[in-house]
Amino acid sequence: MSKMTKRIKLTATAATLAALGMFSQAASAESSLTSGAGALSTGAKVDIQVVIPRFLQFQVGTAGATVDQVTFNVAAANVGSGTAQAGTGGDLGAGAVTVNVKANSGQVTITPTNNSAGLGLGNGTAGQTIPYTEILTASNAAGTLPAPVLSNAGGTAVTPSLTGGNVTNRSATWTYSYANTTVPNAGTYGTGGAATGGRVTYTATTP
Repeated sequence: MSKMTKRIKLTATAATLAALGMFSQAASAESSLTSGAGALSTGAKVDIQVVIPRFLQFQVGTAGATVDQVTFNVAAANVGSGTAQAGTGGDLGAGAVTVNVKANSGQVTITPTNNSAGLGLGNGTAGQTIPYTEILTASNAAGTLPAPVLSNAGGTAVTPSLTGGNVTNRSATWTYSYANTTVPNAGTYGTGGAATGGRVTYTATTP
């Protein structure tokens, strides 16, 4: 084969406790009456209450149920050259995805897992794999919303920085590339099925 195609699917998992901006209001009031000659004055009070639920909202790629795919097509002349290869696909194109995380109940932790059973990206033939360490992820907001480093076991968890108090409201673009430091067997690696282990799941949690 003149080209090697490698696919990786990304999905966002989040425990959405309540819709962002959802609130309830409770108000109570009173009345008063005054009379008599000359200047009059009276007062009436209103108590206002706004209830904000604990919530966690997380997005990687297209909003909703769509699972975006990032594909690396490596030309034969470039296989194993050590030059990182750009991807195609992702909701932003060129191997890039939108990432948003919002929460109000403390530090968010984002943990990556995959469906490779610790074997890496396979092509359907036993023993022919590409390790997940070959998949690099760069964040354009590394200081506030870093991207986890992927591995066959899953990867390294990251903690977006808090915006203030217990609130997190962070956005970033994560861009994937293929490190291309090995010479694998010919084939298509990681189509997303359990046999080839191409799906990464990011899970966001709060205390």
